[in-house]
Amino acid sequence: MKSSGLTVIIDNQLVPLDDCGWIQRRPCGCIVSALVAVSGDRVVATARQAHEHLNHGKRELAAAEREGITVDTTELITMRHYHEHIGANWECEQHATPKPATP
Repeated sequence: MKSSGLTVIIDNQLVPLDDCGWIQRRPCGCIVSALVAVSGDRVVATARQAHEHLNHGKRELAAAEREGITVDTTELITMRHYHEHIGANWECEQHATPKPATP
């Protein structure tokens, strides 16, 4: 697979954009959508592009923004960070299902 050749700085580290993804959060912190930054010929390099890709059309954009899901709640992360720290845990602390206590 051909690389986009683009790099970004995340946590003071230079990272290939191909190794990143975008997540959108509700104001509470829950993740509502995710998107790999580079897939084939599609390159999503800015928060605005990601926000518009994840919320198609004027109605969907307006609905998302009414719920507080905006460009400002769209975050670029490395896929490594996603796999190591997020994975299936999309809920914020407030909405997460409590884990059973271990004996």
